[in-house]
Amino acid sequence: MRRVAVVSDSHDRVDNLRRFAEEARREAVEAVIHAGDIVSPFALRELKGFKIYAVFGNNDGEKLLLSRVAGELGATLVEQPLFTSIGGRDVAVVHGASSPELTAKLVEALARSNLFSIVVYGHTHKLDVRRVGETLVVNPGTLSGYLADKATYALVDLDTLEVEIVEVG
Repeated sequence: MRRVAVVSDSHDRVDNLRRFAEEARREAVEAVIHAGDIVSPFALRELKGFKIYAVFGNNDGEKLLLSRVAGELGATLVEQPLFTSIGGRDVAVVHGASSPELTAKLVEALARSNLFSIVVYGHTHKLDVRRVGETLVVNPGTLSGYLADKATYALVDLDTLEVEIVEVG
């Protein structure tokens, strides 16, 4: 089983990032996808040792330093969107847009394009796992737990595109 871990909106919750990283190492994930709002460069260091694919979120203010740390870690960290291939799957990663409505339209357009096996987004702090045609759409909720009942991330099986939502704790 080849799996990737999908996180978003960690908002400097280093405690949750550490727990997540420990769990992801136990799961032997192939990569970590972060859909933005890491916030501070020191928080990104918690993901050392993983292959990281990430986009900036609206709360990522220290972009220069975040980019420098990403470079040190060998991570991909870019302004949205990130279009990449992971484990033979074409993946689109975005944080979100300025409003929930625009975020929904952006995600829907990417999913309906039929260019991607997986579309990942964040920003809303709300879990969303669904299919749009053949495309898997994943919002893992928030790793910070802010504005949500719990801190969560997703494990995505790259072979079957099945998703497991995991609560950090």
